[in-house]
Amino acid sequence: MNNNQLTKPFWFANVWNFFPEFTVEDLEINYLRWSAYRQSFAKMLQPVQLDQMLDASCLEMLPTNLPGIVISFHYGPYRLIPRYLLAAGYKISVLASPSIIQKEQKETEHLLQFNNLEADCLHYIDASRSTVLKNVVSDLNEKRLILVYLDADEGVNRLAARGTRSLLKVSVAASRLYFRASIAQLAFRFRIPLSFLLMEKNENNGLWNLALSKRLSCNRAEQLDGFMKRFKRKLNTTINRIVMKEWTAWENWPLIHIYQPELSETKVVQKNRPTWIMPIWLGQRAFFFDVKNWKYFELKTDDLLKG
Repeated sequence: MNNNQLTKPFWFANVWNFFPEFTVEDLEINYLRWSAYRQSFAKMLQPVQLDQMLDASCLEMLPTNLPGIVISFHYGPYRLIPRYLLAAGYKISVLASPSIIQKEQKETEHLLQFNNLEADCLHYIDASRSTVLKNVVSDLNEKRLILVYLDADEGVNRLAARGTRSLLKVSVAASRLYFRASIAQLAFRFRIPLSFLLMEKNENNGLWNLALSKRLSCNRAEQLDGFMKRFKRKLNTTINRIVMKEWTAWENWPLIHIYQPELSETKVVQKNRPTWIMPIWLGQRAFFFDVKNWKYFELKTDDLLKG
């Protein structure tokens, strides 16, 4: 299926799941806001030169002694985050899927060359490989900063298939999200400090600034359960901060169902009782998408001609 064709239906279905009080008009207005944000964030990346792309006052707020793992999300102009870290003098390893690595590799090489930075200042760790945790530890030993976008879908479907015990559940608005627990477990095992780093909108001037959480480190003699509870509290605070604040700036709304394993479970829906239907055309095939119940109904050509 063409993902572009499904962006709006999935966006509507996922947002409605979190905000069931929204009317169709509310959804339409906020979808336009979400789309406008995506366009404006893309424009922020156009100047290749870092000193033209980044806000100097924002860069000054970034410490030079960040811990080993930095966690972020696809929120706001999140693609500026590795650029700020590069400008601050860090060497970065970004955990990403093979498709993202392939998509961004040439752009990254161009960015580094244009700004006279060494080729190893930013590289990627393939999250699909069985050696991913070993690669993370190896890069940490080389004093590199590991950047993880926790709302990326690498491994979420695989973990969800095993059950939700490998995932952390966060309740937000009228629904819930699940995130991989492996990064926090790795941090506990090797006593690696963590921080959450976001691009957050300043309500006074409308500019996007860096927002850095307090460092989360393992306490002496702390057990895994205690550390994971503290990590989950910080994760819960961060996610609710995103969703309950400038929520249309979160890019992943069309993908939220990936973080809700229960959506893959079979639902009992009364026959011939769809709640809200949206038409979808995929190539030469026509479908009705039941937004509320996540059901597809293909319309055959003969049926359309009869109508």
